[in-house]
This record gives sequence, structure tokens and C-alpha cells, in this order.
Amino acid sequence: MLIRNSLKLTSLHDYYQRLLHGSQPVPSGLDMANTLKFFSQMLLSLLKEVHESPLEMVKSQKYDAERMALYPNLDYKQLYNALTQLIDVVSSIHIGLQAFGQALLQCLACLLPFLDHDLIDNVAYLTASSISVLPMELHQDIVNYLCYYILPFTITRKTEDGTENAASQSIAAVIMMIFQYSSNPAHHCQLLECLMALKPGVVKDILCVVAYGTAPARASAAKLLFYYWPSFNPNLFDRRAVLVKFANDLAPFVCQRDSCPNAGNAEAGKVCYDHRISITFATETPPPMYLCIECANEIHRAHPNQLFYDILHPMQQVSMICENKVSH
Repeated sequence: MLIRNSLKLTSLHDYYQRLLHGSQPVPSGLDMANTLKFFSQMLLSLLKEVHESPLEMVKSQKYDAERMALYPNLDYKQLYNALTQLIDVVSSIHIGLQAFGQALLQCLACLLPFLDHDLIDNVAYLTASSISVLPMELHQDIVNYLCYYILPFTITRKTEDGTENAASQSIAAVIMMIFQYSSNPAHHCQLLECLMALKPGVVKDILCVVAYGTAPARASAAKLLFYYWPSFNPNLFDRRAVLVKFANDLAPFVCQRDSCPNAGNAEAGKVCYDHRISITFATETPPPMYLCIECANEIHRAHPNQLFYDILHPMQQVSMICENKVSH
């Protein structure tokens, strides 16, 4: 595995060099996607052999050394650097860009549990920045990977000295990226609702975007600021003109189980954080595993000791006035 891994890393570097310098033959996105899928499968195979709980360990910096010791001694940092380089030359990919983008996002999410703390801090922004170069068809995928596979394990990480981690500090930049390059308000709402559940002071990040963001990002941030944080005085301005959010605009996140009887149609309602269960039932998807109620119940019957948690659903309605009783 070590030799093959090294050869594949060399291939990624070769892809980067040829795209950077326009050397012939120019690699296609399909070729690169296949190489990235190899790494994703390799990482999932390694993760499945781990009996501890790396997804829990990744949430605290003090477990980093112990977590990294669970894996074979492969060059995960070099793979991360290769992915970063490829994002820099995406504009030179003319064939198979969507396939490459999908494989890139998948590989980043699979790689997350294998990274050291300095790289973990960068994954959220790196993923968000890909929206500036990947096609519009992948914007929903980018937001989904952020909300379901990356942000819950990065911005909540506890540092050894108790300070706010760098991933959390980068959230204003993440918001700015998504708001600037996605013109779909549903993506903005999905990202912000995810962040509201994970980071208590996210309103400060929104204010930062309003103050320093690009014009499109500022406009969206201002609208959402008044949408999710209603004025104490509901008559201060006509809030209806700010934003009308329809729940139907949000693309449902569907069940990830490979053999879901309603594949592609059943909305996920539960999440399982056990990586071995996840990889068993969703063989090409990074953990955790998001399931519809039917699949969660079926797996729970076979594995009664497993815990399944409710996932955050989109807010159906936001009050027109502040509901904080303390504020009055």
C-alpha cells in the first residue's frame, strides 16, 4: 500500500505540474477524479480498521497525537498539499471538471480525520474557497460537505489552551466565500443555520462580512442578519422586503445509505457517528452517515447498541419579533 500510495501521490503532483505549465497531454478531470477516488477508498479502508472513535477524538486537540497513532504512517499531509495545489489549477481543467470537483470534495472530507491540528484548521476555508473555481452544479455539494462533514468537526474543536481555534476564527471568510460565489439564497440560509447551531457568536462573523465583504456578500449578509436576528421593534422597517425564504428552495439532504429503498428521495433525519457502521453501509461516503428514518430503524434493529441522533432541519419559520424574554 505504501508504494502504491507514493506512486499515486506522484501522479497528483504530475497532474498539477502539467496543468500549471500547460504541458501535453493535459490531464482530464476524469483521470484526476479516478486518482482521488483511490485515495478516498484507501482512507475509508484505513478508517474502518480503527476501533476507537476518531470522529470524537478529532473534536479535541489534546487527542491529536493519540488519534494520529491509530493510523499507518502514511503521508497524509502530502495528500492534503496535493489537493490544495490542484484547487489552484482548476481553471485549466476543461474536460471532466464536475467529476473532478465531486472527487475532490469527497477526498477532503475523507482526509479530515487523518490530519494534524494545523491542517484541520484550514479544511473549512479550503473547501469553501473551492466554490470560486468549481462549476455552479457543485455549489450545493460544497455547502453540504461544509455543513454535514466538515464544520461540525472543525469549528467546535477544543484547543489545548482553551482559546478559539483557527477554524472558528476563519468562519467570516467561509461565509464571505459562499455568499459571494453562490447566488442561491438557499445555500446562504443552509450555511448560516448550520453555523448558528455550532457557533454561539456567529452574528459577529455576519457583521464582519457586512463590514468588509464584497458587495454581493455584504448584501446577502445584511439581509440574513435582519432575517435571523429580528429587530426588537418590529415596526422599525418593513422586514418583508428583506428576504422571503421558502423552505421548498432548500434542497433536502437525502439518505446516504447505499441500499436505501428510497434512494435519492428519502430525506435524512438521523445521523450515526460510528465510522465503522458508516463505512459498512455507505461504502464511498465519508463518515458520519446520514440516514432516513426507515434506514436508521433498520440498521438499529441489526445493531441495537448503536446510537442515532436527530439532525438539524431547515427552519420553517422565523419570528417577526425577537422572542428573547430577557431583552424586554
